[in-house]
Amino acid sequence: MPGSATSYLRTKVLGHTLAFAAYAEPTAIYLGLCTTATPPTATAPGSEVTGGAYARMAATWAMVVSRTDLAANAATLEWPAATAPWGTLGYAEVWDAATAGNRLYWGPLVDPTDGVTPITRTIAVGDIMRISSGNFTVQAI
Repeated sequence: MPGSATSYLRTKVLGHTLAFAAYAEPTAIYLGLCTTATPPTATAPGSEVTGGAYARMAATWAMVVSRTDLAANAATLEWPAATAPWGTLGYAEVWDAATAGNRLYWGPLVDPTDGVTPITRTIAVGDIMRISSGNFTVQAI
């Protein structure tokens, strides 16, 4: 995901790796989807989808083979069919909680064939959002 670690996570990692502030490993990680209305930044979350059967999706991760700086979703992520329009999705955020919590990473949705070209997807009633295993990556900060 060609986005970034959030300011929150950068501060936690710096303090932990330089041994002046411990950072506990999150117990679970969730992927949130954001519309193109307000893109996320390192300091502010984007416009996360609300309603219409949407909820952040619990995700598991694994290192990408032959890379030391890249992890990918270890299983396919599939949201339930939308019961109301979700809008046009263009961004994703990685969180440490199903609701509220701390935002860890953010970035645009990108074409999985090249990993770079930004893409959007408009979710209407009945549509299902799916990210196949290994197609959502997070690069080390």
